[in-house]
Amino acid sequence: MVKKRGLGHVEAVITLVIFIGFLIFAFTFFNPFRANRTLTSTLDYSWREVEDATSDNIESYSVVIGSALPQLVAISIPGTNLNASVVDSSGNKVLSFTDLLGGVHFARPTDNFAVIRYSKQFTKGSTIAGTPLTQSDYIISSSDSKLARYETLFLELNRSYYSNYTGLKKQFNLPNRVEFGFSVIFADGSKIEAYQNIPAGVEILSKSDRVEIVRLNGIDEYGEVFVRVW
Repeated sequence: MVKKRGLGHVEAVITLVIFIGFLIFAFTFFNPFRANRTLTSTLDYSWREVEDATSDNIESYSVVIGSALPQLVAISIPGTNLNASVVDSSGNKVLSFTDLLGGVHFARPTDNFAVIRYSKQFTKGSTIAGTPLTQSDYIISSSDSKLARYETLFLELNRSYYSNYTGLKKQFNLPNRVEFGFSVIFADGSKIEAYQNIPAGVEILSKSDRVEIVRLNGIDEYGEVFVRVW
């Protein structure tokens, strides 16, 4: 009888230990606080990945052109070999074309000031022919190189999202159990959206910011960027 009471006591202790272990396991893997932390960290990571995927370098040269020159001019800046987009001093688009040798043909603005911007995201533009200028015909007043956000890259990311969502999540190294989406809304009401079906009742975390984006027409415009996870 003494042996039976001893065994019963040991069995009770083992049962209690197993029960406590189960509670710890359940709290660790199923508690809502852990899920929220996972969503929060995934949101921050998704935001950075979307930002990286929609950014590329842009190189800008501000030039002052001599006034006694034709209306259509062409400038070749040494060391540049990308397509260019040209804007005037007010940031308005200037008709331009980049030839095979890297020369940028464009309509000279009335104030003789232009900003020539080079990027892999620009197209050659519509063919026009300007008078080639020598370095004595213009002055480079300033230059700059920075990362910019591009509408072309948002559209490319949108296509990847819908054509290979699983592959995109792997590329971004996001957890399998968390979904993500993004959108950008411009001032004219146009938008780019990429969202999977979001089930009713799930927790959604989002982040947004107003960022400057180079539109398809080469003009800089602010848009509201959103990233959501659930």
